[in-house]
Amino acid sequence: MIDSPLFENKNTDNIKVDLHVHTTASDGTWPPEKLVENMLGAGIEIFAVTDHDTTENLAQVASAARERGLKFIAGVEINATCSGRNYHILGLGIDPGNKELQMLLKKNRELTEAKDDESIKFLEGKFPQVSFDEYKEYVNNPARGGWKALNYLIDKKLCTSYKDFFSLFEGWGNPFEKLIFAPPDEVIKTIHMAGGVSILAHPGAGFYNGGYKDLIAFMIGEGIRGIECYHPENSPEITRYCLEICQSKNLLVTGGSDCHGEFVVGRHLGHPDVRLSQLKLDGIHI
Repeated sequence: MIDSPLFENKNTDNIKVDLHVHTTASDGTWPPEKLVENMLGAGIEIFAVTDHDTTENLAQVASAARERGLKFIAGVEINATCSGRNYHILGLGIDPGNKELQMLLKKNRELTEAKDDESIKFLEGKFPQVSFDEYKEYVNNPARGGWKALNYLIDKKLCTSYKDFFSLFEGWGNPFEKLIFAPPDEVIKTIHMAGGVSILAHPGAGFYNGGYKDLIAFMIGEGIRGIECYHPENSPEITRYCLEICQSKNLLVTGGSDCHGEFVVGRHLGHPDVRLSQLKLDGIHI
């Protein structure tokens, strides 16, 4: 039973939960207050914000959630690299003030910004309307979602969304695949040092290029403590497999919509519909 006046005389097993959501701090379109309002509208009572490589909006979200009687879990989604592939690891129940965590996140953001600069310089030599000097002065509007380089190129009418962004780099390669972040074991260790639990995000994600069984086995070896079993990109087969592995290995079970506001079409709060009774959240403070 969850100790909160909100849940008195209530069947907590049926509470709606969403433990993977983004805000304007990374590539979502909703600021903290709007996010909390939308949580209420979706009937979600326990949620986590997991922005990419930043904890910038967590304090504001926590305050807004308290005011509206919602249970909030501080989280983050951290980029990791292994054998030339990019993986995402959630940290749930973290202490945002942890020094080691903030050092890792800062380094990841710096790597990403440098990659964006490099990608714009490549396109400057390919398209006459692209100017790196202009890009450096460009002020991004976070409420649009996405990231600075993407929105700059949309404004230059070279692409319309993230879906056709990557086609601009033919002959150079996917900019994100050029990044080398910290290895998974270092990311996992840092999350644990920050008082959180490490969760393999969306094992069915397309950019993982399949092989989810090998990926899960690898991450378990690296020390991961849970799997995001419920996610829009997890097929029923992947969800079943993840649940079986979590049960056999005594791993945590989480789930979330990976909603980015209006930025990612087809991602909506509370989809998939995840209830507290479906999850295993031992060690995560709620």
